[in-house]
Amino acid sequence: MSRLLGLLAAGATGLTLGVSSARPAPAAAQDPVSVPWRPGERLDYGVKFGFFSVGRGSLEVIGLDSVRGERVWHVRFTVHGGALGYDYDDSLESWFGVADLSTRRFLQRANEDGRPRSRRYEIFPAQRYWVRNDSDTSETVDDPLDDASFFFYARTLDFEMGRTYSIPRYFIRDRNPVILKVIARQTISVPAGRFRTIVVQPVFRSRGLFGRGGQALIWITDDADRIPVRIRGSMPIGTLEMSLRRRM
Repeated sequence: MSRLLGLLAAGATGLTLGVSSARPAPAAAQDPVSVPWRPGERLDYGVKFGFFSVGRGSLEVIGLDSVRGERVWHVRFTVHGGALGYDYDDSLESWFGVADLSTRRFLQRANEDGRPRSRRYEIFPAQRYWVRNDSDTSETVDDPLDDASFFFYARTLDFEMGRTYSIPRYFIRDRNPVILKVIARQTISVPAGRFRTIVVQPVFRSRGLFGRGGQALIWITDDADRIPVRIRGSMPIGTLEMSLRRRM
């Protein structure tokens, strides 16, 4: 299920047009980027496989923090539950800059059917490399983003109908680019209410929920808040859907 979480999130700048190009103007060294979220924001989701409720999830802004002397947003994305005898408890945690939205630290924790796993990445955007679990290291990209921060970065984009965005910002170089296709406007109902939304199809260069060949979709509110109110994707055991229950 950590693969699920790892593919439930998206992140980037340096979009290419037509493929579309949409890089925000550079911020001053310590000037924060204007964002539609706030410290303490929490989005709670119900999780279903097909027609069956199997768990819950959340996307939350824990608050402002500091990594190596730089101001960062600290966010967390979690999914808990079980289906078809398979239990999972997964978490993605990210620390990304308030001035550039680039990741400085990324933490993956998973406990799947009693098999715990943890990966910690320290990411150094200026030096263009990352370190995993204090051992493995590799080169990264300009303005790197991870799975969790991708969702937040996507909320800053002014999506244009019919555009395809090619985003080369995923921090692991050979998994780029991430593709976002803006395919429709729809009004939908979820437990939290009725919303006008923009429907985006994400495609990652990997297997899983948002992988190539999948039919993943994200419904993002068509307003200044840019809230993901529904997330849907195909898994080997069926269709997974997360629907917003409440926003705090």
